[in-house]
Amino acid sequence: MIRCGLIIFLCIVWFPTHVRPAGTEHWTNDQAMLFFFEAVTQIKKHALGALESGEIAQGAVQAWLKAYDPYGEYLSPEEYRAWKVARNHRFSGVGMELLIREGRFFLIPRPFGPAQKAGIAEGDELLAVDGAAVKNRPLFWVGSRIRGRKDTRVTLKILRSGRASEVSIFRQPMKDQSVWPVPSEEFLILRISHFSPHTLAELKATLKSYASASRLVLDLRNNPGGDLFAAVDAAGLFLAPGLPVLTIETPRGKVTYKAKGQIWKGEKTYIWQNGFTASASEVLTRALTAHGRAVNLGTKSFGKAMTQKVVELSDGSALVISRGRLYGPHGRSWQDEGIRPKVMIQNLSGSWTKQTRQLLK
Repeated sequence: MIRCGLIIFLCIVWFPTHVRPAGTEHWTNDQAMLFFFEAVTQIKKHALGALESGEIAQGAVQAWLKAYDPYGEYLSPEEYRAWKVARNHRFSGVGMELLIREGRFFLIPRPFGPAQKAGIAEGDELLAVDGAAVKNRPLFWVGSRIRGRKDTRVTLKILRSGRASEVSIFRQPMKDQSVWPVPSEEFLILRISHFSPHTLAELKATLKSYASASRLVLDLRNNPGGDLFAAVDAAGLFLAPGLPVLTIETPRGKVTYKAKGQIWKGEKTYIWQNGFTASASEVLTRALTAHGRAVNLGTKSFGKAMTQKVVELSDGSALVISRGRLYGPHGRSWQDEGIRPKVMIQNLSGSWTKQTRQLLK
């Protein structure tokens, strides 16, 4: 999932009293353009340090994004080009997701992937990639540094429990599996590591394979999200057709998506969540718990209820802009607040299964 206008950034620039504030003008109005040109010209003339006009404009954009958009980013032409190259199918990864909070990156390895096999643990903080520090870097910049050609090595510097260490991982082609069934005597556990265009088909096939199970756990711990609409479709498998799943509010208005395709009608459904349950996985959690279709256990979720869009600019750079707010079935957002569980569980080994078993009684 990815995260327009120009003159809105000018609120951070001082302007003389005889110039009318740009906020009172339409962004294409000549007065607004004059305001921007005049401000940049005066900064170049009087400010300490020799800055180019482009540097001033980029700084204004970056400052606005930092102040008003928690997931907004500016990608220079070089950074944007590197990200597009890294998305090429010939490039390989290490099998992990990145979560960003206040400029810091946290790692979520996928089950059985190279990162997990190399020793990366859920919640490790990423400090550097091949010696380049990542704090306050764009998410897309970090991702493009980690990906690369098959069988090449990337070295990650991580922080765990206050101790820094380096881990070398060989990049490999990734099979995009997101659903991992874990049968048990009392209930079927479905670990959903992330949401992709394949998640719906994987869930359908797994639920049909275990059709005799009446009790189900959806393990969304450390699921950082992914394909938003894959989560909407997944919710439809558990809800009566027509029930609201998600509302997205954009500058164009609000659109509500409703459930369809229900196939799971088991007796009990539970959701495991923690502090790294984010974005699309919070969509599924809120939809099922709001309609009383599931009970959530664990700790408060991450709290990301915004969507992003990449907008390419004429000079080859790009803006990552939050353009949609997410709301659950009853019109509530979980942005920054997270979703609180019905039953609190601390991250203690074995307690998740134990407390779920107690609820079944």
